[in-house]
Amino acid sequence: MSFFYQNRQEQLYLYLSKNNPYAVHLHRQLELIYVLSGSTTVTVEQQDFLLTPGQGVLVFPNQMHGLKHVEPGQNLLCIFEPDFCHSFRHFFQNKKPARNDFTVSSLSEHSRIALQGLKTLATAMEKDRPTPSDVQVYAEGYLTLLLADLLPSLPLQVRKNTDDLELEQRLLLYLDAHYTEELSLESLSKEFGVSRFVLSRIFTEKLHTTFPDYVNSRRLDYARDLLLSTELSVTQIALDVGFGSSRTFFRAFHSAYHTTPGAYRRQKESS
Repeated sequence: MSFFYQNRQEQLYLYLSKNNPYAVHLHRQLELIYVLSGSTTVTVEQQDFLLTPGQGVLVFPNQMHGLKHVEPGQNLLCIFEPDFCHSFRHFFQNKKPARNDFTVSSLSEHSRIALQGLKTLATAMEKDRPTPSDVQVYAEGYLTLLLADLLPSLPLQVRKNTDDLELEQRLLLYLDAHYTEELSLESLSKEFGVSRFVLSRIFTEKLHTTFPDYVNSRRLDYARDLLLSTELSVTQIALDVGFGSSRTFFRAFHSAYHTTPGAYRRQKESS
């Protein structure tokens, strides 16, 4: 799991996610999460939505959100820029839903067609791979159908512009760029010119974690990528991702994934 400000560059990401949890994060794009099988709890700004097949959420830009599976299953994930579907940009300017969840049975046949179309497109996509231009064209059409139905049904409220949101974004962007380095609340306090207690409160109250767990989760996420995409030794990976020693890395990895880094690499290679 990772907690971070996702600084995505593409207009659209579309894929099917199977049993993948995503801890609390935020980004400037919208995110559609639609449950296809199993059950998933999606948290949006401290509201928990338990979703089963046929239910979903639409997360607005810069809303804190995360998800975890209650029962194993598959979700459709679609992350797109606010201006990807031009007709609806005004809905996302300084507004957010009081509730983000929806049930497809309460929407029109157009929404069911749209969600099925997005699922078909996502079947051929891989996570974090560039989206082909022809897929983007079809996805824009399907999302236009869905948003025309969905947005008027969501209870929207004016978003309060606060310095806290800006600080959260700047903090997470900074950590996303520096998590492999030596970090502490004291060093972050000097970097951002606020007290370590203010920063600590962001982690506990907004991200529902602690600063050490936050940094370790980001490092472990990177370590998993290196284990699967390189032939680097486990010791070298431990140092490259920011752990001070392989012993600390082994302990954190086993605590998070209930296996050793070497066993994780072998398991993925054989599957």
